[in-house]
Amino acid sequence: MTGQRIADLAMKLEAARGQISRLLESVADDQDWSTGDPHWSFRDIAAHMEATDAECLLVRIRQIAYTTPSFEFYNNTGWDFSDRDLRDSLRGWQQSRAQMIEFAQSLSTERLARTGHHKTFGDITVAEYLEIGVKHDLEHLKDLEAMIAAHRAATVAG
Repeated sequence: MTGQRIADLAMKLEAARGQISRLLESVADDQDWSTGDPHWSFRDIAAHMEATDAECLLVRIRQIAYTTPSFEFYNNTGWDFSDRDLRDSLRGWQQSRAQMIEFAQSLSTERLARTGHHKTFGDITVAEYLEIGVKHDLEHLKDLEAMIAAHRAATVAG
């Protein structure tokens, strides 16, 4: 069951990444547009998604599989991503997401049963951390859809 659960989560993670990437790609020529928050442009969202996978999810599932780590809440909101190109971030995100999925799928049942401790979520397995990743993606997908609608309205009005 655990292997199937990882496979199901991998499909959800990749589907969400694909949807978000397509939406961001559609506004890549206006990547600095935001609804007013100077730290939350399309560029920032793409870089945030890449950084979250590469610096948090991938690192933490590796730690859970081989040690008994403790984690604080990860937050990169407000970081300066102004030097990052949206398309480069999407490519980096695709690579880190693929590494994360490949790693999770390579783990034995014993490794998948190991836990780390998260200050907010309590004891957590690799699969449970991947579920957090899915929820994170879906929250950003919903926000991004609203942001793109606002962008379209502003473009038509402007």
